[in-house]
Amino acid sequence: MNDITTKQGRIAFDLHKKILELKEQMGIRFLMMGKLLSELNDKEYYKALGYDNFTSYVINSELGFKRSTAFGYIELHKWFVEKLGYTVQCVGRLSLNEMNRVLSALKDYYRGIGKEIKTQSPAVVKYKSDELMAEVGELRPVDFNKKYRDVKKQEGFEEYLAPPEYFRCDKCGKWILIVPIQDCCPDFLDKFKKILDKRKKGK
Repeated sequence: MNDITTKQGRIAFDLHKKILELKEQMGIRFLMMGKLLSELNDKEYYKALGYDNFTSYVINSELGFKRSTAFGYIELHKWFVEKLGYTVQCVGRLSLNEMNRVLSALKDYYRGIGKEIKTQSPAVVKYKSDELMAEVGELRPVDFNKKYRDVKKQEGFEEYLAPPEYFRCDKCGKWILIVPIQDCCPDFLDKFKKILDKRKKGK
């Protein structure tokens, strides 16, 4: 790789900064879109534009959205701004994908502890949401999704078991799993032992 000059570094930093600023503007606009669409739908203003229903307006107007896209924007604004009380600027720093991941993980979290998110006080939900919003910016998408898939898999169990750690073997490149043997299912261990015994006999 060629050596990076001071000038190139400065240009790269400036470009990156501008890209992040545009990202934030996009997030704010998605939320504002949700607010406007919600008002147009709730007050049936689409009728004044010549449409029989909101779905027809969304699909057949110049918007050309899918119905699910429009309601996705509406849901984001309703949850983050109306219910949890965040400012548009605060949530807008997230990308659309990050907002959706946070909201999905938030719902899964409350479902996992046997509660419906809509029954919880906004202050309590906001506390968990703050945590998720910080993590979605720090973790890679795959790590964020894995973490909250693991939470979801523990639904219905009183005892929390830490998910296994894993890494790639330096020699063969395949996965190595690290998990306490007492946390493993006995039936699974029996099957695993039989597989190993068969392999040994095969040699």
